[in-house]
Amino acid sequence: MRLLLKNTIVFAVLASCFGTPAWGVEMEDGPAYLTDSHGASGVVHAFLELSEVAPEYDKYWKGALNWLMSVAKRDKQGYLYWYMSTTAPKGHPSHRISIPGMCHVTRMFLAGYKRCGDERYRKTGLEAARTMVERFSRQKQTPYGTAWAWSHAYRPNDRTQGLLAGHSHGLGNLIDTLLDAYEAATDKAFKRELEEALTGLLVNLRARAVQTQKDGRMLIAWPSRRNRDVVETGYCYGQAGLVLPLLRLAEVFPNMKLSDGTTPLTLANGSLRYLMSVAKEARGGYVWPYMRHSKRSKNIGYGSGTAGIGWSFLRGAEVNRKIDPAFAEECMKYAKGAVTYAVNLVLNYKGPGRLKQPGGEAGFGVCGGAAGGGFLLIQYAQTVGDREPALVQRINRAVERIARMVVKSATEIDGTLACPDRTHFKRVNIALDYGQTGIVLGLSVAGKYLKNEKLIDAAKKVANYIAQRALPEGGGYKFAQFHPLPK
Repeated sequence: MRLLLKNTIVFAVLASCFGTPAWGVEMEDGPAYLTDSHGASGVVHAFLELSEVAPEYDKYWKGALNWLMSVAKRDKQGYLYWYMSTTAPKGHPSHRISIPGMCHVTRMFLAGYKRCGDERYRKTGLEAARTMVERFSRQKQTPYGTAWAWSHAYRPNDRTQGLLAGHSHGLGNLIDTLLDAYEAATDKAFKRELEEALTGLLVNLRARAVQTQKDGRMLIAWPSRRNRDVVETGYCYGQAGLVLPLLRLAEVFPNMKLSDGTTPLTLANGSLRYLMSVAKEARGGYVWPYMRHSKRSKNIGYGSGTAGIGWSFLRGAEVNRKIDPAFAEECMKYAKGAVTYAVNLVLNYKGPGRLKQPGGEAGFGVCGGAAGGGFLLIQYAQTVGDREPALVQRINRAVERIARMVVKSATEIDGTLACPDRTHFKRVNIALDYGQTGIVLGLSVAGKYLKNEKLIDAAKKVANYIAQRALPEGGGYKFAQFHPLPK
């Protein structure tokens, strides 16, 4: 479960109605072998989780990491990096160095090292982190110190402001990645370099934060770069995606402080106060505007809905419990509100048992689909334990219902379970955010929490679809993102 917590996971909705899916760039001609969470590192993430109870799947996440090592590139200075796609020709949008993509790849190498102790994985992960710090970063002087910035894709001589709010598409991704590297590094000079970069990230966030006073309390927000009147609140693109890594940064570096007194915790708590100020009561709990671009949504997802926001409050309560008990209790109120909203939505759902296209238009998986809508529910239940038995009982029912509906919505192909996109492209997508590896991850987590062997078996069948299509290369396995439906 710890692996799941530390990474960019965006769990989803049972009955969602948000807008056009982020399908990304145009398709390649022929199979696309991607390095990031849409391909190899997504396989690593999902199969690491499943292999905790089914070690026979170890060879696939190890194989994906071995393949990633074989396709890594180096520039003239020796810095290691990956293109998003190993098959896209020059000029194709996927033939780029994606910073969020490299973050996920880096974290998967370090997670793989923690699982099995293979020093090659630690070395590769730290080399990738060094590239992001020394090669891909930019520095700019501000009134608060030197700000460190990164763009969505690395381009030499880039002078844009770069990434900001969010985790999957924001600076939260960099914070978590560099913290993972800091924990894995042994070289003192590199650890100091990582600390300097993390301080620079704090400077960047302070310099670009909008502070307002409301009822004598300081609220902190990072408006959308596209529309300054909009503040995204969710994990993938918004406030929650910064709160969680800032809370972690506060724990690892309790003495980190800028010239004006700003600390990781003051930024995180100010952002939590902003989220409190815009919460809307619904279904006995809370929902938020602009969880992912849309002002109104009933999404219970991780990156696109209430789950990521609820988790930020749950962690806010944990980190503040000794420092500010009153604020910690206030955070728990909103965490419980996010949970209550989701539980009531799921248990009162009257739609069909088989979901035609979970997550509205965005498909299966953990970003826009119904793969793991119970994530926050599980975290909350494990936190409160016996203190709220009635709510925990309802949580367990909701988690099981979500998982069973996902299984029921799958299609049997060659003795495996597949979750095809039948609306847009008539294919099976293995991506973590919109596809098959997201299903593996969600069912594995739910099955382990509920101690439900049937759900674990279903996770294995979904994983087998991917495993059957693994192609040996470079001492490991590569995985095509898309697979056509059988005729």
